[in-house]
Parts: sequence; C-alpha cells; structure tokens
Amino acid sequence: MAIVDWREAREAVATMAPRVTALIRSVEHPVAPALGEWDLTEVAIHLSHALDGVAAMADGGGSMLTDLWGLGDLTKALVKGEETRDLGALADRIDASTERFLQGMETAKDDGVRGWLVEGTEVPLSTLTCHALNELVVHGRDIAMAEGAPWPIERRHAALILTGFMFPACGQLGRAMVDQKGAGVRASFDIRLRGGGGVVMRFDNGDLTVEPPSSGPYDCHLSVDPEAFMLVSWGRISQWPAIFSGKLVAWGRKPWLGVRLRSLMKNP
Repeated sequence: MAIVDWREAREAVATMAPRVTALIRSVEHPVAPALGEWDLTEVAIHLSHALDGVAAMADGGGSMLTDLWGLGDLTKALVKGEETRDLGALADRIDASTERFLQGMETAKDDGVRGWLVEGTEVPLSTLTCHALNELVVHGRDIAMAEGAPWPIERRHAALILTGFMFPACGQLGRAMVDQKGAGVRASFDIRLRGGGGVVMRFDNGDLTVEPPSSGPYDCHLSVDPEAFMLVSWGRISQWPAIFSGKLVAWGRKPWLGVRLRSLMKNP
C-alpha cells in the first residue's frame, strides 16, 4: 500500500540500533518504572525479543500468532521467562539481532513478501524493516523516559514508521484493529503527514480499510506532525497537548471526527 525508501529505512535502523544500545549500557536506574507493569530492564528484554522476532520473520520463519490479541500475553510470558537481566548482555543481543537482520536485508534480491506476525498476513521486507525501526524508536523512548534521558525523534524516522509499518499493518489487520467504539461508525479520514506522505482510513460498521491518498471526498482531513501522531497512536502521549499545540489539526465537513480517531482503534 505504502511505498517507502527501503534503503533509507535500513539506514535508519542501522543508525538507531547503536543509539539504543549505547543508552541501555549507560543506564543507572535499571528498575525504574518504564511501561505498564514493566521496569526499564524488562522493556530492554522485550525489545531484544521483538527484534529477534522481526529477524526471524525476515528469514522466512512465518507468523507467531493466530490472533493479534494474544500478543500481550505472549510478550509478558517471554519477558517473565527471560533469565538475563544484565543490561550489557541485552544490548549485545540487540546489536547482534540488528546486524543479522540488516545483513539479510542487504543480500535480499528484492522487497519480497514474508509471513508477518499474525497468521494469514504478509508484508514486504521494507515493512519488516520499518517494524524494526518502530521497535527501536518507541521502546528506546520508553527506556530513555524511565532513565530521565533525552530522546529526540527524527521526523523522517517517525514518517517511515507510520507509512512503512503502522499504516500497512492496520491495512493487513483491518477489522481486528477496530475498537468496539468504532463498531457502528462510518467515516473516512484523509491523514496527511507533514513533510510528505499520507494515507486514507475508512471505517465502515466495524471494518477498516487503509488506502493510498486520493482526491476524496472525505469526512475529515488531518494534518499531523509524524512524531506526535505516532506517539499518540501508541498511547505514549495524550492527543490533547498535540492538538492544542497545532501538531494535530483537523478540518473538513466533519472535523470533530479527528478527536475520535484514536478511540476508534485498538492498541495491541
């Protein structure tokens, strides 16, 4: 659905991985609360597992779940069962997984499809690359926030995550991504990323389709800062400061739908 610069995505992963592992090796508060019930070290454990999973899918390992909504239980079980809590060892594992993944991407003959996380879904290698970037950027931020360290996010990296991973993943999952609040909603959203790129989301009584931008008409247009939209989508920040600061702007024949978009979708 979305076309991204695969080489740029690979370079972004290659840039972010050492940044994340350098942060992990510098941590002084390993048990600081970080994400839900997880402390900082447990987020690092999960990140190492996530990157191992992406690398396995890229190697043709196939899907891991019959239903996306088993993901939470799976990740909690994996983190709980992990014996290693040494942050240096976890950083080494992340470095090794990323290097293996990037080497595979460099030798791939083309942007061929692979089985993705959920049975019955397939994505191109470029989407898996942006999936890896998402894990590094978002969980790197989780670790940085817990540690009290700065974590600036490049606009282009956020845009790659949205156009190369999050939007295609939503398109693959369709109905499974619609929250009960969106079950009776019929609405179309034209989402435009500042700096370039965009997507159309259509909700139709519990179904969700994700399409390339077109001429419309649409119920609601959104002009969004990629970082703010990404962080709101992942539940890392509230949408309201982003709206009031102009990072998320809605207009069109039903602009009020803009504030409802996040609530219409589930968050894995």
